[in-house]
Amino acid sequence: MANVGDDVKPRRRYRSDRRREQAAQTRERILDAAARLFEERGYEGAAVTAIAAEAGVSPETVYARFDNKRTLLGALAQRAVRGDDPAPVPEQAGPRAVAAAADPREQLRLFAADIVRRLERVGPIIAVVDEGRGDPELAELYERLHAERRRNLGHLVAALGIESDDAVETGWALASPELHRLLTRTGGWTRERYRDWLSESLAALLLS
Repeated sequence: MANVGDDVKPRRRYRSDRRREQAAQTRERILDAAARLFEERGYEGAAVTAIAAEAGVSPETVYARFDNKRTLLGALAQRAVRGDDPAPVPEQAGPRAVAAAADPREQLRLFAADIVRRLERVGPIIAVVDEGRGDPELAELYERLHAERRRNLGHLVAALGIESDDAVETGWALASPELHRLLTRTGGWTRERYRDWLSESLAALLLS
């Protein structure tokens, strides 16, 4: 006769895995809804109640997952920067390929091809944060996002064999979401034009 307890753990594990999967799906729905409404209405105009309705959840569920709108916006920025890979940016395949390349110009070409897609995703989120910087919490978030960008760009400069804070600042300025948005949204540049310009500009300034 089978032991009654034999299948208890598998069933519990299944239920636990299912709850985690449902929680992850809910989180993604909230983030998708928030991304749409923040871009359409701005930070102040995108109320939590509207985000919840767009995501098909209660406002309490939004607060339970993210505490407040600033935290939600920060989570959106992180998702946009990292893309489908939850690992920190320096540990992802693109930056690791940059570090592994032997030729500095090839490193910059790989970097530009990788960063342009991140900028396309995060640019609208950074614009929302920038517009709301009159709010001290959004001002702090804006500074933190750019501090993280500097740290990530420090890995690029180190991979190039350069020890210079000015080199990090150069990369931080040229590969900024704000400049990318200006050139592509206002200037009408294609992804390919921006990518090639960034690679060539960084090579001219960092490898001369």
